[in-house]
Amino acid sequence: MNTKKITTALITIATSASLLAGVAIVPTTYADSTSTANTAGLKSGANAAARLAKIIARSDTAITARIADLNKLNTRVQGLKNVSSTEKTNISNDVQTNISGLTSLKAKIDADTDATAALNDEKTITGSFRIYALVVPQGSILASVDRVNTIVDLMTPIGSKIQSRITADQTAGKDVSALQTLLSDFNSKIADAKIQAVAAQSGVVSLVPDQGNKTTLASNTAALKAARANIKTATNDLQTARQDAKKITQSLKTMDKQSSTSSSASSTVSQ
Repeated sequence: MNTKKITTALITIATSASLLAGVAIVPTTYADSTSTANTAGLKSGANAAARLAKIIARSDTAITARIADLNKLNTRVQGLKNVSSTEKTNISNDVQTNISGLTSLKAKIDADTDATAALNDEKTITGSFRIYALVVPQGSILASVDRVNTIVDLMTPIGSKIQSRITADQTAGKDVSALQTLLSDFNSKIADAKIQAVAAQSGVVSLVPDQGNKTTLASNTAALKAARANIKTATNDLQTARQDAKKITQSLKTMDKQSSTSSSASSTVSQ
């Protein structure tokens, strides 16, 4: 494996830099709330009909946004390559359940004739449907896991190719100890990125909406936080591995130039 081919392989990884940069973009917080007015506010202000219309319009906007985000999430998850069909089905089922529930809730709110009843129904948008507290971040983490695994799959064969080149140079009598150390770190980081991705995935796939249960909410929050930390570690691993590969390639190029210069000098002397 010559240096040029290794460099070409590394360009493939560089082309995937957008993937690598995007791995850690897992939102840490989600605003799962609507701008609900308090009940006391219903007793003042405009007439009852105007208040009711305002609540209905606000609720419709919030529900429509959630349904749109759920559909985007489902499309994104179904396109993942490194997530099992079972996990995809589970996410899809959760999405469809939430969409059906939100659609029914919208119809109920739209049919409300009392502002107080409408306001109470509006509160269930966030109280009963944990779209931004669980479903969306869960899907985002799975997408990040998929990107980590995709990059690992790209980088693993590059490590094997680099090893072949280093072995060839060692056989030729060159000092490759520094390169071998870098490659060992490269392989170690790739392996750890895979481990972190598995941990992140297993930590969130079984989570269910808390439905107002504080214990479940706390458990979900802790699990999502841990998974984000796993993804961050995996991202750092991949970035370090990419730098290791870059350093190795640069050193191999330098060794090639030195060998070429040495060969030319020997040829001149022999003449």
